[in-house]
Amino acid sequence: MGLCLISAKEIETYRRRWNAYLIDLRDPEDYRQWHIPGARNVPVEELEAFMEHASKERLLIFYCQHGNASVQEGCRYVKRGFRICSVAGGMDAYQF
Repeated sequence: MGLCLISAKEIETYRRRWNAYLIDLRDPEDYRQWHIPGARNVPVEELEAFMEHASKERLLIFYCQHGNASVQEGCRYVKRGFRICSVAGGMDAYQF
């Protein structure tokens, strides 16, 4: 399975259907200013340590500000056997 790209509008569907865990890859200051409800802040520089304890069975949804870092990091972890989706366009696309 490769990296799955989803729209901002699909986040809740994926969370409910697959009990997906939402991960905000932005820095803590950006997270504090505005984030998707229910997301956990794991900045990119802390992601490796977080993923050491993450389940490969549970779907993870990554997002960042523009969608670039989440795709890059998502591809990296898909190659390691994780189930990852990335929010296309990141927070720029999330306007709920």
